[in-house]
Amino acid sequence: MRLQTDKPEFLYHGSRYKLDTLKPHRAKGSPVENGAEYGIYAYADFKMAVPFALTVNPFENGSMSIYVDDDTGDVTISAGILDDGADGYVYKVPADTFEKLDEKQWLSKEEVTPLGVTVVHTEDYMSKITFAGAAKLYRERE
Repeated sequence: MRLQTDKPEFLYHGSRYKLDTLKPHRAKGSPVENGAEYGIYAYADFKMAVPFALTVNPFENGSMSIYVDDDTGDVTISAGILDDGADGYVYKVPADTFEKLDEKQWLSKEEVTPLGVTVVHTEDYMSKITFAGAAKLYRERE
């Protein structure tokens, strides 16, 4: 692994699941945005990991669309159902096995044991979430 001088000591990974070990898997993001590689994604900025701790379930037809603003961490959900009462988790992880993908994302292709975890209560994050399109219509019908 190549040493990166700008590598922080630790990074943050958001998940809706409570885990003891983070295991690499195929991400569901856009390949254009470095989002479909096999591995564990993490950020140096805690607030950028928080959106990935939210529980958003697909509609009955399987559609789901979420956008995370790279500068603010604000989330726009245009398809899918947010579980307002769910808790998620942001894991603090050692950065040693991670390689930099772009200005914000890091990727590890090895299992990682978290150094710590912060519980994210969705209800506390609602001011950072915007609903659009079908997701907005769904929430208005609830």
